Amino acid sequence: MQIYDGPINVQNCTFRKYVALDGRHTSAFAFRLNNSWQSCPNNNVTDITFDSVPITSRVFFGEPGPWFNEMQMDGDKTTIFHDVDGSVSEYPGAFLVKEDNWLVRHPDCIDVPDWRAAICSGRFAQIYIQARKPANLSMKIVKDEYPEHPLELEGALGKRNHYQQYQPVITLAKSYTVHWDQAAPAELTVWLINFNRNDWITVGFCYPKGTDFTIISDLHNRLKKKTWKTGVFMRTTQREKISHTHQARGYYYLDEDTGLLFLRVQAHNDKDDLAFCSVKGCERIKIEARIPKGSGPSNCMEGAYPKYAEMPVVDVPMPKKLPSSRLPQGSEHFLEIRLESYNTRFFHIKEDFAYTEVNGKKIYHSEDGVHVTVLDGHTGKVLDTKGFRNAVLMGIPTQMENYINSIKDESIVMITSKGKLVTRGPWTKILGKLGADQNVKLKDKLAFVGFKGTFRPDWVRLAVDEERAKLHQVLPVPIVRVMKL
Repeated sequence: MQIYDGPINVQNCTFRKYVALDGRHTSAFAFRLNNSWQSCPNNNVTDITFDSVPITSRVFFGEPGPWFNEMQMDGDKTTIFHDVDGSVSEYPGAFLVKEDNWLVRHPDCIDVPDWRAAICSGRFAQIYIQARKPANLSMKIVKDEYPEHPLELEGALGKRNHYQQYQPVITLAKSYTVHWDQAAPAELTVWLINFNRNDWITVGFCYPKGTDFTIISDLHNRLKKKTWKTGVFMRTTQREKISHTHQARGYYYLDEDTGLLFLRVQAHNDKDDLAFCSVKGCERIKIEARIPKGSGPSNCMEGAYPKYAEMPVVDVPMPKKLPSSRLPQGSEHFLEIRLESYNTRFFHIKEDFAYTEVNGKKIYHSEDGVHVTVLDGHTGKVLDTKGFRNAVLMGIPTQMENYINSIKDESIVMITSKGKLVTRGPWTKILGKLGADQNVKLKDKLAFVGFKGTFRPDWVRLAVDEERAKLHQVLPVPIVRVMKL
C-alpha cells in the first residue's frame, strides 16, 4: 500500500506474504518513491491484519540507496501516517513518522530502526509556504525545541515556476523559524492546511535588516474562485503580544537584532474532518516585504539560537502498548527498551544516573562503570544483569571479556555507563564484537544496544554524549536473520 498525498484511509485490510530480503526492501506499507510533493498528517489506517508478514516488513520509510536515491526530495522527508487502533505498530493512536524528522518528534518518541521510523504522539497539521520573487530558493525550517535538527526543503514545484511551494508537516502549538539560502522572497503566502479552529503555531521568518512589511490575512475559496481580505497585522514592540491575534487584527514582532519577523499563525474557522481548509475557504497570511537591494542570504540561525531555543515538551502523552491479549496470535511482537545515562546539577552538586528499562520495568545502576543487561533474543526476557567498575575497564578487562564470551548466541546485549566513562582501552573492542561502529569516538555517557550472534541486525545502536546518552526503541522479537536475495 503506497501512502502518498492524502488524506488516505486504509481500513479492514489483510496483507499476505510481504517479506523483505537482504538487499531488497519489501513492506506492506510504504511511500511514493522520489516524492517532491507532500504527505498529509490525516493519513490513517485501522483494522489491519498481517498474514505471513514479519513484523519488520510491515512498514518501511525508505533509506538512501537503490530505488530510493538520496531521499532528499521534500516528500521523502515529511512522510507520516496515523495508526488509529495500533494494528500496525502495537501503539493505538500513535503516528508513524520518519525517524529523522524533528519537526514532528518529541523526547518520548520510540524509534523503530527496522522501519527507519519513529512512533510518536501529537497534534499535527501543515503549512504551505508559497514564495515569489524569487521562486528558486532552498528553505530551512527549524523547530525551536530542536535547533540542531533543521529540515531543509527545495520546494514541491519546478525551479522555473513563477512561485515555489514548501509543504512541511508541523506539530501544533510549537514555535519555528524559517531561513533561506539567498535573500528572502519579496512575497510569501502562508496557507493553513489541516488546521482546526483555534489551532496555532508561531513562526519567525528571517529577513535582511532594513526590510519593511505589509501583512494581511485573507480567505481563498478555491471552489468559488473568490478571495477576500479578513484582517491586517500591526507591528508590536512586545513579542508576547503576537499571541493576542484576532481574525480582523493580528500583530507581528520584528527582532531587529536577529532579523526574525514573528507571527502567530492561527485558524479562526471550523473545518470538516478530512478537508484541507476551513468551511469558509483556505485561511492565509500574506507578507509583502520591501527588501534592500544587494542583501545577502536570509539565514538567521546564528542569532536565533540559543536565544529562541526551547526545552522539548511532550504535549500529547504517548499511547500505551497493546497488551499481549489484544495482539494477534503468534510469537512475534515488539519489545520496548529504554537506556539512559545522564547527570544532573544542583548548584555545585553533580550526580550521575543510569538505568535500563525493558517493557516498562526499570533496572537502576548503583555503581560507576558499565552495566550489562542480557535478553533472550527469542523471548525478550531478561536473562542477567551485571556491572563492571571503572577499575576493571582501565586494566586488562579479562573479567568482562569472559562474561561476554559466556553469553549464548542470539542474545540482545544492552550496555549503559554510569559516571565518567573509561573511553579508551581494550574493553572498547567488546562493543565492536556486539555490532558497534568502531569509528565512533566514545564520550562520558554511553547507551548501547547490541547483539551477540552471527549477523548484525538493523536495530543495533550506539549513543554517546558528554551530558546525556539515551536510546528508546522497539526490537522485533524473536530476532530473525533476514534471508538473502
